[in-house]
Amino acid sequence: MSEQYDWVLATDVEGRSRHFASAALPVTVGGEADADIVLPGVRGEAQFGQLEGVFFVQPGRGTRNLRLDGELVTGSRKLADGAVVALDTARITCRIDAGRLHLQIVPGATAGDTAPPDLEELARAGDAAPDVEITPIAFKPGVAGAGTGRRRPSKTAVATGAAFAVLAVLAWFAFTAKSVRLELTPAPTELSLPGTLFKVKVGDRYLLRPGTHRVTATAPGYYPLDTRIEVGPAGDQTIQLAFTKLPGLITLGTDPEVGAEVRVDGEPIGRTPLADVEITPGRHRLEFAAERYLPEVVELDVQGGHERQNVTASLTPSWAPVTVVTEPPGAEVLVDGVPQGRTPLEAEITAGERQVEVRLAGYNAWQSKLTVIAGQRQELPPITLQPADGRIELVTVPSEASVAVNGEFRGRTPLTLTLRPGRTHRVTLAKPGYETAVRELSVEADSGRRLEIELTALYGEVDVQSEPAGAEVWVDGRREAATPAKLTLSAVEHEIEVRLDGHAPRSQKITPRPGYPQRLSFTLEALDDSTGSGYPPVVRTSLGQELRLVPAGRFLMGSSRREQGRRSNEVLKPVQISKAFYLGVREVTNAEFRRFMADHDSGDFAGLSLDDDAQPVVRVTWEDAARFLNWLSIQDGLQPVYEERQGTWVPIRPLRNGYRLPTEAEWEWAARYAGGDTPTVYPWGDELPPPDRSGNYADLSAREVLQGTLVTYTDGFPVSAPSGSFPANALGIHDLGGNVAEWVQDYYEIETNPPSEAVVDPLGPETGRFHVVRGSSWRSYTITELRLAYRDYSGEAREDIGFRIARNLE
Repeated sequence: MSEQYDWVLATDVEGRSRHFASAALPVTVGGEADADIVLPGVRGEAQFGQLEGVFFVQPGRGTRNLRLDGELVTGSRKLADGAVVALDTARITCRIDAGRLHLQIVPGATAGDTAPPDLEELARAGDAAPDVEITPIAFKPGVAGAGTGRRRPSKTAVATGAAFAVLAVLAWFAFTAKSVRLELTPAPTELSLPGTLFKVKVGDRYLLRPGTHRVTATAPGYYPLDTRIEVGPAGDQTIQLAFTKLPGLITLGTDPEVGAEVRVDGEPIGRTPLADVEITPGRHRLEFAAERYLPEVVELDVQGGHERQNVTASLTPSWAPVTVVTEPPGAEVLVDGVPQGRTPLEAEITAGERQVEVRLAGYNAWQSKLTVIAGQRQELPPITLQPADGRIELVTVPSEASVAVNGEFRGRTPLTLTLRPGRTHRVTLAKPGYETAVRELSVEADSGRRLEIELTALYGEVDVQSEPAGAEVWVDGRREAATPAKLTLSAVEHEIEVRLDGHAPRSQKITPRPGYPQRLSFTLEALDDSTGSGYPPVVRTSLGQELRLVPAGRFLMGSSRREQGRRSNEVLKPVQISKAFYLGVREVTNAEFRRFMADHDSGDFAGLSLDDDAQPVVRVTWEDAARFLNWLSIQDGLQPVYEERQGTWVPIRPLRNGYRLPTEAEWEWAARYAGGDTPTVYPWGDELPPPDRSGNYADLSAREVLQGTLVTYTDGFPVSAPSGSFPANALGIHDLGGNVAEWVQDYYEIETNPPSEAVVDPLGPETGRFHVVRGSSWRSYTITELRLAYRDYSGEAREDIGFRIARNLE
């Protein structure tokens, strides 16, 4: 029995075997000395590999005797489970299991392994062999067994063997060939199968072996056909093929011949006349466009097959003749600003609404709108030109005086007036704070002159008083005097402002009245940076955000150890806020933040949007908030609070007057005390549960998207709500509890030795890794998180952290 080997690719087995990982593929089997598996005495080699999970076999260097399941292999062939590969005298059985290839190799093949002959290969060999000439020779019987030499085969024997071989080939061809009918539309004048050596035509059918065959054919009026067909395993087959028709040859022109631009199905092809333009068969839209003619569209069925067709488009003029006559004659006629000639005139004017102007020196220009209809002649009524108006360039000191001529408003100075000659015109000039001036004017035709009139100002007296006295008096932004002051001002509206150090400025608008003295009295309020007295209760940013005044105060920051839900980082310590400050009424929204960073996206949570314009901005880092506040400070002419140091954004100490984040102490003072003497535990009060719609927390509407919720509470928002949707606290500030948690200024730390004396305006540590986050959010539902004393921290952006704006009084 032949020696047997086991070859396993990418698996482990017992017995005589070789193991090859996928990285080692392709693997070579054969008689060459450098093959991965050497088979002594075997000619040629086979390569086994894998591509995109499919195993294949292909011949190695110079190999012509490789067969797969009896068919000659000339390229790469896919392997199936159970396939048999014959390489010279060796037989290789392929087994595929769980993505692994197992090859069983038998070096010596038996007669049963002989592959069927390759007919085309035999045919090529037969074509290359020289013709054998068979001639008679003398024959003399010999004695049986005589002679010791080996007898050579006779020419007859050779010829007989060759004949049998040819018969075997023909028998094999008859057994394996398939009946194929080629149906071509239209019927070809010539048809051939170049490259197919074995083919037999029987009637309208061909006997062809399975595989790929090239078909060429010709038919008049069509492109030559050159394609490949695939003959399958079925015994009787019909393959349909179709010619592609040649384009038609189209000649294009217009009547009249005007050089029209032509488009075929919207694509420009040139200007008429055009001869023998190739257009594909079928229905096409031809468009003809020429200056001063209406567009023309022609639908054309192109026959194709190089048949010639002529198309002439009849163009309709897009203009009409218009006659213009004037008295006196010789006037220039312009249509839409383009000169056409002088009257009397017949002009060809393009259809549509046109502006017609007639000019003649010494006469007023005549203008009119004219609707021209293509092909429809028009004759304008005779035009009587009027002698030219006189012109006056009217200037007043000061300017911007209203001008009326004969009671009709004409504009404001400086102004060029046109007046009819030969008559007197009444010109009236008026300006608030000045006496009205009236002039009687007459002009000559086509004349021009300059008239400058100085208006007489009107004045009134204003007595300005202040309590306390000595305040500076500013009029329209200019310092004029100190209170008490008597001012003589022009009789127009003025803004009067009084300023005194340590007091809030006051202002008022007034219009002095000539002959009627007026008095303004101001009571100035002393500024108190602790209570905020004298400062505006509300200021606004350039984005329209409101910041409300929060007075200073002293309080106990943190929470008692007895408070339910308390955490160890809520250390009690006395704090004093020494100066009032401003705090944003609402959290910064997506729309406001996108004014700074247009491409910011707050995203969504569980498919619910967090990115609507009115929702608070989230997924911003502390540094993003600092950069936004610096940008807004610069927009509003304030000093930026933050600067970048060694790649980290930090506040400049002492804090500047620009926009910033509130300090942790300011946030807790505004949230917990809200103008009272004792802190509240929760944003709504001191007891649970919260009243419905008192804030945005993890409520019943969020039970589908959050793991934990308040079981009896409803606010109607499963994620963040529009900023300011819920009631404000006693200071008028919204969402200090709920909606989104908020970045504050301070670095995070836990104090181990809290001070006994009050800390004044604490800013927190100067360095740190994390920043403090204060306030609950739409995700909060536990007692710990809902409390106003709750402290969190973060170094990254989150879907429930936003921020609000703060700033100093000055």
